[in-house]
Amino acid sequence: MRYTVRRARTVVVALALALAASACSLMPRVDTDYNPDYELRAARSIAIVDPRTVSNSPAIASDDLLHNRIRRSLAAALEARGYRIVAPEQAELLASFLVTTENRTRIRDYNVGWSYTRCWRCGPFVTGADIDVEEYTEGTLFIDFIDPASRQLQWRGSITRRLVEGRSVAERERIVDETVAAIVARFPP
Repeated sequence: MRYTVRRARTVVVALALALAASACSLMPRVDTDYNPDYELRAARSIAIVDPRTVSNSPAIASDDLLHNRIRRSLAAALEARGYRIVAPEQAELLASFLVTTENRTRIRDYNVGWSYTRCWRCGPFVTGADIDVEEYTEGTLFIDFIDPASRQLQWRGSITRRLVEGRSVAERERIVDETVAAIVARFPP
């Protein structure tokens, strides 16, 4: 009896560790780029500004719900790292974000080729092909840190994720929080 309880406990702990390790690998990679000549670490006050004030890009998201989620999550992530969120006139850095989407198609084919039989009259023949076509949408969140005086980009972080329809509001907020936190964790370099 004691052996089975101990073994069951060991299996549960091993499964929990495996699940935790696999959950860490599910977060997409954060891509970053920055100006090495600019002193990003000196800034302690940041203003989160509307993307339209610092960008002329036609790709600016018009989804106010998503825009507000990202803004709240970005403010919370920066405050958790010790930055003060201030008005743009008082900021040492401006933070902005941009969301883009792209429709993608993934085509995979399986088991295409020649096959031989042992029959002397049959000869080679082509086997059946399975083709899988998958259409999906990827979304990319860019978070930019901009020098307020020159309005020049100094640091950019981005994550691209596959978008899935039908998620609840709580799931969407959790995904935005995780994505923003992953990007902000890489700032400053």
